[in-house]
Amino acid sequence: MQQNTPEIIKQKNSNLSILLIVVNLILLLIFANVEDNGSNQESINYCYLSFVATVLLGFYAFSYHGKGYRIAKWLFAISLIISLLLFGLMWYGAGLAGAFKN
Repeated sequence: MQQNTPEIIKQKNSNLSILLIVVNLILLLIFANVEDNGSNQESINYCYLSFVATVLLGFYAFSYHGKGYRIAKWLFAISLIISLLLFGLMWYGAGLAGAFKN
């Protein structure tokens, strides 16, 4: 029988966390595409999806410590930049839409 050392338990928990993050993102992607939305609502749904992906990656990146989890922090940083760019574009688009309203 295999010995359950703290490192093995930590690795199992890490793998389970990754699986749950992927499942949540797939469910959110399905939810974003279920309804027959207009193009505006679809882009807002993808902004929400990027925000949730950033939050989940952030929880994962800062929950596990060690050299083996450094890639999670890089993925979180990349996801944070992408999310900020998407929200910035949405904010800019909303500002442009407000400027052309009579």
